[in-house]
Amino acid sequence: MRIGRRSVLKGLAASYSITVLPSGVFAQASGPSSASQIDVAKAKAEGKVVFYTSLDTQIVDAVIAPFKERYGINVEYFRGGAADVTSKVLAEADARRTQVDMVDASDLEALLLMKERKLLKPFKSKSIDAVAANLRDSDGLWITDRLTQAVIQYNTQEFGSNPPKSWADLGKSSMNGRLVFFSSATGDGAPRIYTLARHLGWDVVKAMAATKPMRAQSPQVITQVLERGERGVGFLQNDNIAWRSKLQGKLTDYVFPAEGVPTELGACGLLANSPRPQAAALFFEWWMSPEGQAILVKGGKYSSRTDVDPPTGSTPLSKLKLLTLDPVEYKKDRTKILDQMTAIFGGEWGS
Repeated sequence: MRIGRRSVLKGLAASYSITVLPSGVFAQASGPSSASQIDVAKAKAEGKVVFYTSLDTQIVDAVIAPFKERYGINVEYFRGGAADVTSKVLAEADARRTQVDMVDASDLEALLLMKERKLLKPFKSKSIDAVAANLRDSDGLWITDRLTQAVIQYNTQEFGSNPPKSWADLGKSSMNGRLVFFSSATGDGAPRIYTLARHLGWDVVKAMAATKPMRAQSPQVITQVLERGERGVGFLQNDNIAWRSKLQGKLTDYVFPAEGVPTELGACGLLANSPRPQAAALFFEWWMSPEGQAILVKGGKYSSRTDVDPPTGSTPLSKLKLLTLDPVEYKKDRTKILDQMTAIFGGEWGS
């Protein structure tokens, strides 16, 4: 059952200004510390799981349904952007009225901030053997569940068999007035653009900005604009959204540029003071299981598990050149980076 979206504190930046509670404010995490300690009977007695996520609701609903059918445990969830999810978790923690049991965010910075605030609990999942060490926290506080790549999505009616194949192609004069992108201070926006600039140089980004691209409110809107033919190319689009549009037979397709694609880690973790620790751990194990992750992949996401295949028709991660972002570095230079985005693209980029 989806929890209705309520007004929450604005943005991840705002959350940094919340007073940090001293170490040891919360009692030692209760419930299982490893998958082997999960008591299914106790989990059922707890009755439900409350889950905060930034993942697409279609995927969330699809993963939840068989879990509820198998265990009879309801999952209530709040879906928002990574900044919304983080702000909601921190607000509850500061009020000492935590409602959430498990959290999932598309921006790893969110999980790192929760770790810094000592809000997550160590948990040894069965999934750790299938997830590379550099994709999970060394203290067991979070684990990557998915990877999202930034692609070039285009309208096939406009570009036919000769689509742009590189980021440099998008800076050509022929692209003037034909591009669309998503601008945001978090998640799919500025961090993704910065990742591209950090690896390939700011000139690539400036050339795209010089074409006067349309700014969209979300990655979903990028696809809608392309499907209607209002613009021809979306840059740094979510691969799963582009994948779904193509799968549905829309007039779109997408490419992974050979020079590299920015990739972002989505991760999940359990709350240290979860009100329902047994049910939370059981759902966590389902979410990260081969079965749960296979459902996530059916929604177009790449799983972090090495034993789960990529989405149908998608290029294996091993065949892609992945461009990564250091979230600690980005957090440190965030204000300067956002100022640079404003100077290049104009408009508001948050703080």
